[in-house]
Amino acid sequence: MKAKKSPKKLKSWSDLKKERFQKDPEEAIAYLQASLEENGDMPEIVIEAIREVSESLGLSIEQIAKKAHKTPSTIHKALSKSGNPTLGTLTAVLKAMGLRLSVERAS
Repeated sequence: MKAKKSPKKLKSWSDLKKERFQKDPEEAIAYLQASLEENGDMPEIVIEAIREVSESLGLSIEQIAKKAHKTPSTIHKALSKSGNPTLGTLTAVLKAMGLRLSVERAS
């Protein structure tokens, strides 16, 4: 008698993105660039993308805070769903992630 196979658990879109970003950090950067370009007028979506990429890179709030020279509560608030970080905090977070904010001519 054959044992029944248990059904394969489906992964969430968030989990799939994290796996892809861990395997290919360049894809994570492209995701952030696209998020900024397409959602620049919706900061909550951009902040969510930054949070997802930081998590996929394995960076905790505490690690980002230490590298950014900010308090963990500041970083937690900045990357929360209702976060509205200052430009200084945003650039510090990106720098802590090994990234930087840049400007280029719109097409």
